[in-house]
Amino acid sequence: MPSRSFMRSPAMWEDEVAYRRTLLRIILWVIALLAFALSLSNLHHDVKTVSILESCITLYCLLFLLRVQRTSHLHWWTSGLMLTVGGVIIYGMYSKGLYTDGFYWLLLMPPVNMLLLGLLLGGVFTFCFGVLGVSVMLWAQPALDGSLDVALLINASVSYLFLWGMSHIFEYKRVQMVRQLREIAARDPLTGLHNRLHLENIFGQIAVSHTAANTPFTLLLLDIDHFKHINDENGHEAGDLILCQLSQRMTVHTRASDWLFRVGGEEFCILLPKTHKADAIELAERLRTDIEKLAPTFHKHPIHFTVSIGLAQWPLDGQDFDALYRQADMRLYEAKRRGATRSLPVCIKLK
Repeated sequence: MPSRSFMRSPAMWEDEVAYRRTLLRIILWVIALLAFALSLSNLHHDVKTVSILESCITLYCLLFLLRVQRTSHLHWWTSGLMLTVGGVIIYGMYSKGLYTDGFYWLLLMPPVNMLLLGLLLGGVFTFCFGVLGVSVMLWAQPALDGSLDVALLINASVSYLFLWGMSHIFEYKRVQMVRQLREIAARDPLTGLHNRLHLENIFGQIAVSHTAANTPFTLLLLDIDHFKHINDENGHEAGDLILCQLSQRMTVHTRASDWLFRVGGEEFCILLPKTHKADAIELAERLRTDIEKLAPTFHKHPIHFTVSIGLAQWPLDGQDFDALYRQADMRLYEAKRRGATRSLPVCIKLK
């Protein structure tokens, strides 16, 4: 079973942010054009205050469009947009400048909040706008005798809650599906380890955090010796068994904060955050020795196998991914040339 660290997905928030930015560009243009048209219409009908506020929405949207691709404060800008639009709608209902039309516009808030702000913040905004909107509408449109219009309260509340519920379910399912797709894309289906696709991504994140902390980390490359011979002699099922056994032992010997990858057919990589050379050497030696003692049984016949290991420390052996990986790879194949049983003293030799 994978350890805790292998149940995490790589942090790739860029994908989610890119999705929000694309969605925002479309919605901002729609809101800007609608607000401008409504501003002209209200100005024509001499509803000047609401017209000015709608003009402000248009200007905010245009300014946001200029910043949407570059800003690192996307949530703040989006929150400001929703507060501005929602505030104008509620003010229009309060001043009776929008009459009953205001509530129709308010019904757009649940889906837009969920799409742009996510489940938590979008839910908070939706709740606040819903309570304020329904309360203002009931105050502005009492029953004929001046009392609370219970039928209006029920209809408005049920309509708003229904849209909120549907929007919440849609966004929840979308987030869940994206998470599952990311997990599938990030994992090697046989071993359950992360695959080569995300190695550079994780390396970049670790390098940034370790640069800020001024601490080293280590990259290990492992390769099963004579793996083709194992497959030829015992079949590919035996080879798959060996790969799974190796991934399990790697999991046992590493920490929850470490990252494990299957980067090729029989080649694996381990990223060890906040790990100095000496500690990485000890871990590699324990792992190599443990694997050497393994003898998984396939069709009642034990299969012995060994691994060669190459080690490189950041930033001593390279400051970027290609340089560090190349150095570890060179030491890995130097170890293979010397023989699997003597691989570790060679692979950990640092210049």
